[in-house]
Amino acid sequence: MAEQASQESKGGWSLFESPPISRDLLVTAGPLVLLELLFFIGPVLIMFYIASMRMEDLVLIPDYGIRNFLAVFTEFVNRTAFVNTTTLAVLTTVTAAVVAYPLAYYIARFGGRYKNQLAVLVMIPFWTNFIVRVYGWKIILGSQGVLNSALIAVGILNQPLEWIINTQFSIWLGLTYLWLPFMILPLYSSLEKIDGEIIEAAYDLGASRYAVFRRIVLPLSLSGLVGGFIFVFIFSMGAYIVPAMLGGGELFMGTRIAYEFGIGGDWPMGAALGSVLMIVVVGVLWSLLGYVNLEEMFQ
Repeated sequence: MAEQASQESKGGWSLFESPPISRDLLVTAGPLVLLELLFFIGPVLIMFYIASMRMEDLVLIPDYGIRNFLAVFTEFVNRTAFVNTTTLAVLTTVTAAVVAYPLAYYIARFGGRYKNQLAVLVMIPFWTNFIVRVYGWKIILGSQGVLNSALIAVGILNQPLEWIINTQFSIWLGLTYLWLPFMILPLYSSLEKIDGEIIEAAYDLGASRYAVFRRIVLPLSLSGLVGGFIFVFIFSMGAYIVPAMLGGGELFMGTRIAYEFGIGGDWPMGAALGSVLMIVVVGVLWSLLGYVNLEEMFQ
């Protein structure tokens, strides 16, 4: 306190002001800030800038306004794509969490000396290009695919199931399969840190499995769950390959953006769709980070 008072009496910073930023800190952080502005903030500002323009004959016209942003919610195709994308992203995230929790819990609690091997099995799909994996689902779910052919061969079906391919169901299934490892691994990382003696003590005191999960396992693994939610939701919202290959023309934000920047020839509309998508993702990310310490999530 005496040192602070001395600083103030000499004309330095007051008790109500932040201490001055050192020159060394500016020199150290300067390049990092410049890179962030150049590679992160810059492209985002360019996207918003293009979204405020209009396009005629593949030429950007500097007629600025918010018409494109309003069209995201007023035009039927854009509104439907936004609703479909958000709904399927939420459904995929919840499904991935339900499937991943028991898998991650088993690896963390009962994997023993095989934990690393079991974790590697979760990561094996990463070793194959995800386009190949998605195309594999197209072969499995197709009208003449493996699943329909097998069900017809054993007499369960008389004709192929039409709703398992080129529908929202196939998009949901493909997204869940594709991003499931991103839910399992953060959960496994958090569950592995839980002291098994705490769980055993709870059982010894008469707690049910549900009570142990709700009052011990879930709170202590919340950072991993939030991390998985962030990964799966963000990846699902921005997905393009899965709805393009398995959706059969179902309206989705990724395919709509690709169309507007390609065949549609309306870059401002595509930029507006991307901007709205980014705002939604950032909002969800910000709200989720409010429930968990960012450092704990990546420890």
